[in-house]
Amino acid sequence: MIAIRVDTLCGLGHFMRCKWLALALQDCGKEVIVLVDKPVSEQLSLELKSNIKTLPFAQTQKEDAHNTLKVLSEIQEPVESVIVDCYRFDSEWELEAAKQIPSIIVVDDLERAHSAKLLIDSKWCGDKTGERYASSQYKLLGPDFAMLSPAYQHCTHQERKPNRVMFSLGGGGDWYSVSDWIALLLNMAPEIEIDVILGPMAERVEALTLLANTTSRLQLIRQPASLVSYYQSCSLFVGALGTSLYELAATNTPALTFSIAPNQDNQQNALDDLGHYFHVPELLTRKASEVVALILTLVKQSTRIIKARETAPVKVDGRGAIRVAELVLANDIRSSVTQRTLHSQEENVCQLTAQVKIRQVNDSDVNRYLAARNLPDNTWRMTITSGIDVLEHYQWWFANSRESFVMESNGKPLLYVWHQMHNIEAQEYLVGGWFAASDEVNFAHAQMVLEWQLRETAAKYPKAIWLAVINKENKFVNLLNQRAGFVSIEHDEKKMRATQQLFPNASLCEFNYVGKEVNT
Repeated sequence: MIAIRVDTLCGLGHFMRCKWLALALQDCGKEVIVLVDKPVSEQLSLELKSNIKTLPFAQTQKEDAHNTLKVLSEIQEPVESVIVDCYRFDSEWELEAAKQIPSIIVVDDLERAHSAKLLIDSKWCGDKTGERYASSQYKLLGPDFAMLSPAYQHCTHQERKPNRVMFSLGGGGDWYSVSDWIALLLNMAPEIEIDVILGPMAERVEALTLLANTTSRLQLIRQPASLVSYYQSCSLFVGALGTSLYELAATNTPALTFSIAPNQDNQQNALDDLGHYFHVPELLTRKASEVVALILTLVKQSTRIIKARETAPVKVDGRGAIRVAELVLANDIRSSVTQRTLHSQEENVCQLTAQVKIRQVNDSDVNRYLAARNLPDNTWRMTITSGIDVLEHYQWWFANSRESFVMESNGKPLLYVWHQMHNIEAQEYLVGGWFAASDEVNFAHAQMVLEWQLRETAAKYPKAIWLAVINKENKFVNLLNQRAGFVSIEHDEKKMRATQQLFPNASLCEFNYVGKEVNT
């Protein structure tokens, strides 16, 4: 028999992942008993039948370990292993329980020290995933071990309903602020329909309930047996980033998420690997009008976001619980770490050297582009020297008409470069720029990308004139452009009018105004 000690005081996420693991273990022929802090609704625990027992509240970790062992000692069948999933317990609980049942297996995602035989953490942390829990000998790490419902194993393509938005805060959550978003969204966009998933611990839902009574465009769904059909049919998911991260990845669902608990904080580059590009941790603090405007943009761009998700390098296939069950029951204990799988969506790739290439930017670059643009070493050189806000950036990303590219060295971004055509007073003008994404960028890289850009634009826009404004303190770029043939345009009234129209924030006292005929 396998015992599972799971926290049911802190939301429902712990219980649900352990439930799917318990069912996978049962499918492998094992008896399972689940020990909880307080009873879980019959709707959520039905599949486990009578194999759930409630423990008395304990003041200390040792007391809870003793309570656990006492219940297990009363069972006729010997217990081979105890799986524990609880933020309140650490090595102290594990060492105490191991005095009677040596095989302790822990599920965690907070990177704490443990004394368990095997550690399971489905969190993806990019290249650092395999380095986590250095003191644990055996571990199963990354989204390969995300324990989801079996329904996520068979997420075949399903036609999504246009303009349908799904909201969820998981098993609980405070709906006060989100209710304002929903009310404004319904008011601003009559084409939008909304499904709100309310968990058993949902708080402050009164405003939502009243709103739902006034319109058929808002449906409140309470404790559904499965969320798969809702994920697969919506144009956009909006909600808290918990287990939903893996469910969204398994269903390729476009999403805008935020954090409502410390364990929901993630590095954006790690989320990008899962195809999860729009996570704003502090979204609940933003103005409702800004949030709703972004929601409407993402709904409109739903098909484009799905395409980007499909090429994510880290996949979730819904088989995590099965993998964990098989490895827990295996005779030889071993470690396993999730790996990236590269799916190329690169367009217009130009190999400049054996290591360096330039490719067209795609939607997977949306956050790396912003991070590079907002580096302090870049912002002071810009006509707008302040950092760009993330919500503004997402709106701009889908509206801009730039041609943007990234120079990479061995797959890592070195710099971003862009150009854009404008027609002013019957003349074609090109403007562009570049900014570093790495400390490794040097003069040779900058010269290489500028020469490439000038060749590309000369072929595509043979009648255009290049215009640029360069911070006078930026000797590096002034020298670079001078070598490329850019000259002052301060005595050319027509070019100056065009430049001031294109760069209204660039003052003559701070910036050099320069230009170049494309084919000179």
